Amino acid sequence: MLELYYLEEADSICSNRVLMTLAEKGIDDFVRRRIVLMNGDQFKPEYLRLNPKAQVPTLVHDGKPIRESSIICDYVDDLADAPALKPADPGRRAEMQEWIKDSDETGYQATASINFVTKFRLSVPIEKMEARWKQVTDIERVHRQQSCVREGYDSPYVLRAIGGWERIFAKMEKTLSDGRPWVMGDDISLVETTHAPFIRVLHMLRLLHLWFEGRPNLQAWWERIVTRPSYTQLDEYEGQMEDDDAPHAVAGREGEADVKRILGQYREMMKGRGLG
Repeated sequence: MLELYYLEEADSICSNRVLMTLAEKGIDDFVRRRIVLMNGDQFKPEYLRLNPKAQVPTLVHDGKPIRESSIICDYVDDLADAPALKPADPGRRAEMQEWIKDSDETGYQATASINFVTKFRLSVPIEKMEARWKQVTDIERVHRQQSCVREGYDSPYVLRAIGGWERIFAKMEKTLSDGRPWVMGDDISLVETTHAPFIRVLHMLRLLHLWFEGRPNLQAWWERIVTRPSYTQLDEYEGQMEDDDAPHAVAGREGEADVKRILGQYREMMKGRGLG
C-alpha cells in the first residue's frame, strides 16, 4: 500500500515534486492523505509519528515512512522500471544528484523566501503566521520566514534567494546550450521533477521573465515542461496560471520592481568579482 501525505496547493513546492514524479512514472494507485498547514495538521500526534520534523510530504509504503521530498522522488523512481528518471550510467547519476543537491540546498530556500516576501507577506494575516511559527520545529526556517515577512525586500534572505536562482539558471542555460531537450540529455529526469515545482512559484508570481531574458535555451526547456500533464495537473483550478487576479499574480506585480532591482544589484556584484 502506497500513501502520500501532501499539500494540495499550487505553491506546495515539496509536495509537488513528489506528485510530479509519481505522474511521470505513471503511478496513480496511491492513497492521498491531504494535509492543511494552516489547520496545524502537520503537528497532530499521528502525523508526527510519521514525520517528527512536522514536514510535508511523507510517503508511506507498506507502513514504512519515507521522508524528504528529493529522497521520496528517488524512491518513487525505483518503484517501477520504466520510464526511468535516472540515467543508467553511475557517473551520470552522480551528475544528476549534484543538480538535485543544489535544488535542495539553494532552490528550496530561494523559492520559499521569494514566496514569503511576496504572496505570504501580503495575503496571510501576521497573527496566523505568528501562531504557526510557535510550532515550527526548524529554527532556521522560522528565522528565514520571519525575516522575509518583517523586513520585506530588505531581508538578506531575499538577496540570497534571487542570487541563488540566478546562479542555477545560468548553469542551466549553459548546460542546455548544446541542444539537448532536458538537463540530463534526451530524456526527462529527476532534475526536472525536483526543479520544476520550485520554478513554478516564480512563474505563478509572473517573475520568471526577469531571469529568463537572454536565455533562450532555458526558455525552450521551460516551455517543454509546462505542457507536460505531470506539470499541468498541479494547478489548483483550471486557468490558474493565466489568472491575473490570482494571489500570486497580484503579489508578483507588486514586487516585480524590487525583485528586478535586487537581481540587477546581484549581477553587478558578481561582475565586480569577475563572476558575471
